[in-house]
Amino acid sequence: MAALLSCATEIRNGIQTHIKKTENIEKIIERKHGRTEMQETSIPSLKYDLRRSKRKADEMITEVKRMKTEETDRITRLEQHVEQTKEGFKTEMAVMRNQLTDTQNELMEMKTALHTGQTAYNFEKDLATYIYPPGTSITFGRIFSTMMKWLQDNKDTPEGREGNKKWNALKRKFKWSNKHEQVFFKMLKCRRKPAHPKVDYKLPIPDNFSKDEERYVEDIRKMTIRVNELVGLPNPNLNS
Repeated sequence: MAALLSCATEIRNGIQTHIKKTENIEKIIERKHGRTEMQETSIPSLKYDLRRSKRKADEMITEVKRMKTEETDRITRLEQHVEQTKEGFKTEMAVMRNQLTDTQNELMEMKTALHTGQTAYNFEKDLATYIYPPGTSITFGRIFSTMMKWLQDNKDTPEGREGNKKWNALKRKFKWSNKHEQVFFKMLKCRRKPAHPKVDYKLPIPDNFSKDEERYVEDIRKMTIRVNELVGLPNPNLNS
């Protein structure tokens, strides 16, 4: 586009130069021979042709400038579109990063809660195995509280005295206090939320279930909702 404009401008300037030279020749002939002889020459015709060519060159330059303006406008619009797309992409990426950060934070919170709660559970389970007489079956539930009651109720039996001896030695070593016990029960509660999340029955079924098995999963979901309704518990809506 720039080369075409330069070429047209060069042609126009060349024609303009020739027109001026022709006008100078006219003046010379007129001074020497008079206007009558000058009119009989081909100079006026040549001058006319040159001026017509100049007009065409001017038109060419105008058209080239118009095309250049249109091309510039098109490029500007394209650049604006690209910039808007980039800004939209940046905004979308920022939202995705925030969502990812929130998810990562949620997963980390869940992980720390599970590990903290599992630590408390391991403590009471392993402690019970250590305190109770060998071969005692450890049942799930209130393991620590049940063990404390057993130690109190059996403090005068050989097994109870041995258990209390072990427990008292541990308490002295780690300076166990009522605050330890309060924090222990708080640690146990950390498992409840991630281990028992609020169920969303509309979530997709995991990929390791076959299409046939998915139908049974849906039946169990619906049955769960119905049972909750029968016992008066609130239920989320399930799409039929």
